This record gives sequence, C-alpha cells and structure tokens, in this order.
Amino acid sequence: MNKVSIATKPLVYSTFRYISNHVWHAIGEYVDNSIQSYLDHQEVLKEINPNNKLTVAINFDIDDDIITIRDNAFGIESSKFDRAFELANVPLDASGLNEYGMGMKVSSIWLSNLWSVETSAYGEATKRIVTFDLDEVVSKEETELNVVEKPCDANLHYTIITLKKLSQNKPNGRQISTIIKHLGSIYTKFIRNNILELQVNGEVVEDAELKPLVAAYWKTPEENPITWRKDIDFKAGDYKVKGFIGILSKMSTNTDNGFLLFRRNKVIGTSYDTKYRPKKLCGEVGSPRYKRIYGELELEGFSVSFTKNSFTQDADLETFIELLADDLSRDKSFKIFEQAQKYTPTKNKVEKKNVAHKLVNTIASGLNKPYVIAKPAIIKQEDLFGTPREIQPAKRPKPQIETKESPVSIGNKKFFLSIGAEELRVNDPFYDIVSTGNGHYRSVINLKHPFFERFSSIAENEKDYEPVSSIIRAMIITEIKMNEEQLKDSNIFRMKFNEIFGNL
Repeated sequence: MNKVSIATKPLVYSTFRYISNHVWHAIGEYVDNSIQSYLDHQEVLKEINPNNKLTVAINFDIDDDIITIRDNAFGIESSKFDRAFELANVPLDASGLNEYGMGMKVSSIWLSNLWSVETSAYGEATKRIVTFDLDEVVSKEETELNVVEKPCDANLHYTIITLKKLSQNKPNGRQISTIIKHLGSIYTKFIRNNILELQVNGEVVEDAELKPLVAAYWKTPEENPITWRKDIDFKAGDYKVKGFIGILSKMSTNTDNGFLLFRRNKVIGTSYDTKYRPKKLCGEVGSPRYKRIYGELELEGFSVSFTKNSFTQDADLETFIELLADDLSRDKSFKIFEQAQKYTPTKNKVEKKNVAHKLVNTIASGLNKPYVIAKPAIIKQEDLFGTPREIQPAKRPKPQIETKESPVSIGNKKFFLSIGAEELRVNDPFYDIVSTGNGHYRSVINLKHPFFERFSSIAENEKDYEPVSSIIRAMIITEIKMNEEQLKDSNIFRMKFNEIFGNL
C-alpha cells in the first residue's frame, strides 16, 4: 500500500475550516474513533490483556503549535485504511460513534493545516504513517496521499494523530480547563463504566457523578427522607428516552443543573455548562426549580449533525420533551417539580446564627477595620428620625458583634462608622442607623431577622457573602452621606426597605 485515497475535490477541504464548532467537539471525534475501535475489538483486546482499558491521551502543546491524540485501541486495519481517509466513506456498520465517515478529516482540518496519522493494527507487523498538508492538497489538487510503511511488532496496537500548524480555531492556554470539563461531561458514561481512561495534558479526566437530594417532601418535613431521583423509560411515536431526572442536593446556576442528552452513550451538544434546560422540565430561568432539576436522558430515534454537536430535529425534540414533562407531572406520588420549587433546606439555630454572624463580619470587613467582640453596654443615642433611642443590655443578653469605628470618605465628605449586630426581635427592622453626633454613626443589623434563615439555605462559602454585604454597606453609607449633606427625608428609603424586606 503506497497511497491512500482522499477522494473529493480538494477545495472542499478548505470550507471545513469555517464550520461552526467547538474544540471539545472537534477533539471528541478522535475519541469517538478510539472508543469505537476498542468496542469493535473488545474481545480480542481483553484476551491480550484481561485488565486492558482503553486509554486516550490528549496533549495540547500550544506554545509549539501541536496537539497530539494517542490511544491504545486496536489500530486502523489495512482493510479499512482507505475508508478512514476518504471523505464521507460511511462505515459498513454505521450504528456506532463514527457513523458519518467525516469526523477525523473535518476535525483535523478545522484545527490544523498539517496533520498526520500513525497507526499499527494488532496482528499486522506494519505501522503506517499518512501526512495531510492542506496547502499542498489544495494547491496541487491532490486526491491521494502517500503512505509510509515501516515494520513493527505485530502485537502493537495504537493510533497517534498529530496536528501541527494549528488554525485560528486552536485553543489558548486558558481554555484547556474548560475543554477538560466538556470532554469529561461528553464521555461521562464511558468513564463511569470503566471503559475509557481519558487523559488531557497528563491529567486523568474524572466522572463527577452528581448526588441527588435526600430529604422529606417539603410539606411534610417530619416524615422519612426521600431520594429525589426518578428513572425514566418513555416512548412517543418513533422516539424513546431512557435515563433519570433528579433534584440536586445543592443548587447550581449554570453547570450542574440541567440535562445531559445522550445518543449511543455519548453526550450530544449539552456538555458541562451548556446543558439542556427546557422550561417544561426546568421551570423559569433563575427559579429554585431551574437551579435544582438535573438528569441524564438517552434519546433514541433522533438524528445528529455530521459534527455530532447537536440534534437536528429541534421541533420534534421540543414536542417530545413536553410530552415527557406531562407524563412526569401526572405522577402524584412523586411530585418532583413541586419539591424542586418549594423545598428549603432546614438548618438548626446554631447554623443560622453562624451564617448571620459571618455576613455581618463580611459587611464590617469592607470598612477596612478588624471587627471585635464587644461587651454589651447602655448606649443613649439619637437616630436619624430625631427620636431618642436607648439600647438596654436586658434586650440583648448575648454578646453583640461590633466593629471598631472606621473613617469613611466619599468625595469631600468624611464621617465615621461602626457596624454592630444584635439579636433583636424577629419583627424588628433588618437594619437601623443611629447618629452619635459630629459625623459619627453606628449601624445595627438584626441577627434574628427572617432574611438570615433564607440566606442560610443558599450560603455555601465565603464568596456567597460578599455580594449581599456589599449592597448592605452601600445602602448604609449612601443614607449617611445623604444625611451629612442634609438632604430631606434621607431615611425614607430605609424605612420602606425594612417594611417590605421584612414581609418578603
């Protein structure tokens, strides 16, 4: 074998550079070929090595303008060599992952100007190397490529694809972590089922299987907890779906929530942060249900684009999903949509109090002064309404949080502010501001306000506190500045805010 056919008009190849695609979908075509080669010869490969598992190693060497993809699958057999390089030469069995005979060629040209394939099929004492130079193929209108054959051990089985002179579609270094997450999502079933070990730049890509919520139905919190995950096996006409729908144990806004859509065990167009989130299943964008509903759906009967990055029957898919959602809604014994929308995690009093203290401390830290725990004291002050206010120790038997007074400057105005927190009554305002005269102020936040119970259900770590605390700081400082400038009714906003905020 001295040459291999690439039978098509050479100028056609240049158009592949401009198709709509993503790096993870392009790289995925090579992984598809490796998986299919492994599955087609799994019995033989297992006989060679009972512990054998398919390994695909991808290396992005962006500085040197090279991408390599290596596998230990069966290799490309001599009898299938022509089929591997001819464009749109559909495999004899098109029921697998490499169904169109387009993937390797399209992806290689989309990513590079110069690419090569080196492969050795098990049982053949020959390795073969083919190099595709896009500029030469187009300029010389080549329809065949030279095949370099070299002797090798007949027990070797591998394929190495090397992409050089990368195109404008190549990833930059910052994108590699995102590509890893997408690839891990796309091949999650193969990784989870121990068929594939996927490596990117030496890092093994893990399957991060999500955990469903385990909790009692929101209306009956005293009853036994339920695992909120439901298997799906649904059919409508020629279309079928199997998989599951669940409620996440922790809310997510743009990564974990939503559905992975599978075809032949591979995710199609819905990986990592681009999951499928139809309104009929996930509810309104931003709602608790939207942030909690997730699942995996294996679709049958639907076709995909030749780049395998999307399903092609959009209208049929939408109608099918609506029928599925209606079917799930009819199950009154498992009200998953209602639970996703209404459920609120319960936290004990100590946890809620800790959340409140952390938020107040974050508010205070924005004043660039360390907070301290102060002992209760009798403080007689005059608030911004001009009404004397006395805070008695008996009303707050537990220690309060108190910041050291900090200078705050806005423009030409300078004043001094401390922020405190006290366990007042549940129905008391969320926050208050008092003046001690001569540009000195103290803001008091009510640790028992119902807001802290709601906030504790979504606060997971320190980064969750800063956006809320920044808003509260801004509100306090804005009102004080208005008061310093002697603007009329500077406290009206706070009054109305507390009135509404307390009843949300």
